[in-house]
Formats: sequence, C-alpha cells, structure tokens
Amino acid sequence: MSHLISNLGSTFLNHVLRDRDCKRAIVHDMDSFPKKHMKTKPKYSVRNGLAGASALLRTALSSPSIQAANYAIVDLGTLGGTTSFARDVNNNRQVTGNAQTPVGEPSPRLNVFSYSGSGPMTNIGTLAGSNNFSRGFAINDSGVIVGESDNSSSRAFVFREGVMTGLTRLAGDNDRGVAHDINNAGTIVGISSNGTVSRPTLWTDTGTGYAPSDLGTIAGTSTSTGRAWAINVDGAATGLSTNASGTSQATLWSGGTITNLTSLGDGTRFSLGYGLNASNIVVGSSLTGQSVGGLIGTSSTTSITRAFVSGTVGLSELIPVNLYSASNNGPTTNYHSIANDINDTGLIVGNSQRISGSAAVATIWIDGVPTDLNTLIPGGSGWNLLSAEGINDAGDIVGFGSFQGANRAFLLTAVPEPSSALLAVLSASLLLRRKR
Repeated sequence: MSHLISNLGSTFLNHVLRDRDCKRAIVHDMDSFPKKHMKTKPKYSVRNGLAGASALLRTALSSPSIQAANYAIVDLGTLGGTTSFARDVNNNRQVTGNAQTPVGEPSPRLNVFSYSGSGPMTNIGTLAGSNNFSRGFAINDSGVIVGESDNSSSRAFVFREGVMTGLTRLAGDNDRGVAHDINNAGTIVGISSNGTVSRPTLWTDTGTGYAPSDLGTIAGTSTSTGRAWAINVDGAATGLSTNASGTSQATLWSGGTITNLTSLGDGTRFSLGYGLNASNIVVGSSLTGQSVGGLIGTSSTTSITRAFVSGTVGLSELIPVNLYSASNNGPTTNYHSIANDINDTGLIVGNSQRISGSAAVATIWIDGVPTDLNTLIPGGSGWNLLSAEGINDAGDIVGFGSFQGANRAFLLTAVPEPSSALLAVLSASLLLRRKR
C-alpha cells in the first residue's frame, strides 16, 4: 500500500505543479503586494520554509478532498438510457466507450460516446448503413476515437474532427473489421480480413486516409489468424496470433520482429495481450493449465484464467483479489483474473472473477499485489466497481460497475492521502520561497 500512497502523492504533486490557474493566482497575489512596504527581500531559510509549509499543511488537511478516499469517482452518465461502459481514458481525461440511448426509442441502442471532463457525454453515432450498435475502444491525446460500428458485421472506424470514417480492411474492398487502439501518432491497430482469414492489422495515417497493413503472426503463414489489441507511443503492438500448432498466444510486434510471449503454466496454453506501455511491458490473460475443480476439489473442468505481466524472463501471474485457498474459501473468493491495461508508471488494472468471463471486482495491481478498487473509493457511494478497463499515465482509471441498479461507466481520479499531501505541500512551499 505504501507504493500506492507514493504513486498517488506523485500524481498529486504533478497536478499541483502543472495547474496553471493556481500558478497565475500565486503570481497575482505576489505582484499585488505593495513593494514599498518590503524593506528587504526576504531570505530563504529552513525555518521560513517549514513555517510556511506548516500553515499550508493546516489548510490542506482541513480540506475535505485531502481526507477523502484514495480515488474520487465520477458517474459518466448515459446517452439517455440506463447503461454505459467506459473503455479508455487519455492523458487529458477524455473518455470513450459506449452507452445506451433513450429506452423510449423504437430500438434502444448502444452507441459510442466521448466524454471531455465536464457536461454530459456526447453521442458519436454509427457509420452509415450500420445497425444501432457502436463502441469506442480507444481515444488518443488528440481526442481521436477508434472502435467498431455494427455488431452484426463489425466495421472498423476512426472518429476525428467530428467525422466518423470507416477503415478499409486488408482485402481493400470494405471497412469490415475492428479498430482497438490508436497512439498519439495516429497509428491504429485492430483486426480485419485479407479476404480469407482475419489478421492483425495496422492502419497508418497517410494524410489523406488510412492504409492497412498486415502485422503477421507467430506461425508466419498466410492462413494463420490474429488480432492486435494495443499500440504504444513507439508503434509496438500486442494482441494474439496463432502459433505453428494452431494455438493463439500473446504476441508482441516491435521493430519488425514478432515475439511469441507464450503463456502461463507450461507455455503452450491460450493467452492474449490486452495492453502495453512505453517500455513494451505487456499485460493480458492466459490459461494456466489448472481447472477450478483441481483448485477447490470438485469435478468442475472450467479452466483457470489468470492475468499476467511480461518480464525479462517469461510471464508473471497476477492473482485475483480475494484468491481462493483452503483457508479462504467463502462464497466471494475468486479464481480468475484479467489485466486490461498498464500505464507508463507500471500500474496495472483489470478485474477479478469467480465465474470465468464475468467481471466481478475491479482490480489494480501495484508491484504485483492486487487491490480491490472498491476499497479505494468513498464509502457509501452506491457503486460496485466490476471492471477497470483503462488507465492513463496520471493514474486516472475508467471502467464500469453497478450503480443504481444498472451497469454504468465510471472515471476514478486520484486523491492524495495526508502523507502525500504533506510531501506535496512541503515541496510547493520550499519552491515558492526559493523563487522569492
């Protein structure tokens, strides 16, 4: 937990230092002080610095936000219906996902939305000719959104400058496919068909459109399949592709090289990469070779799925929150876990599950240790956070949970603890006095 406090403190300090409005207010107050009443320029001293810090700290600790839980929670709302799901958040706290339109319409639908930090979410709609479904999977720091339109026959799209455009598939004849992620250079990854099979696809911004290219697979054959789920700032991507034996496994595409990340257990199991950061550290999920029955001593043959994080030597397992054991075998213990995203500071988010494939507990892993995100939000909020889907480099988290009887999209923003506030206030005070 000390790592969490440290990370939240760093996040708070970064917000303090980059808050231009706060800086302008400080400058204004200093400039407005009558200089004729200042006999000499005050000297910086540790006594002065600590005295100022003490006063600032008393003010800070009296603020409700400093004594709040580790995260403040924002209900992102809906598009007029009852449900919504958040999938990604950029470094400007802009969010995308999809949400239900008004129930009173002839066909209530789930449409991709954008949320910009204030006011209600905006309905982005669908591609012309699609059915009533669309979903945003990712949003970059320029606010460009990618995803899919039409869940009967998925069509990849990019939404920028107010226009939704279909992305041509590898076969070149239509926009069938799914776009899963986009980096700040505007490069998109996902899946599309080459006319025969579905392949991991990269779309490059040419200035006049997006050109698709095939990322290749572990097996290296034209008939093998794959899907790219995430791309980082340098253009490295992760997802899954089939190996020579036909098993789909987590894959890293980087610098023209295709790397099989194998799997947990004996390395031969199904696995997939969902996210990666600037250091090419990949997170995702993998079968372990174990069964639920083998774990709890029953006849269940359900395979155990566990989250993983890649390292210098293979994959490391990320256990779920409230992991089942012989001494911890209550009805809310969990068997499975999935990691959905990782930021550049190494914070990993996802969910823990008792029933495979059914998100149950939104989870954050810090140095490999899982924590239930529900324990880090204000008590009595009415929320039950089910899955954390995305995290930005400031530590803001999006996902979905149960709220007021329905699935709703949420945004978690980091709130400093008193110890973190002390560090931030002391640092701010010392910096201000040095500048005088």
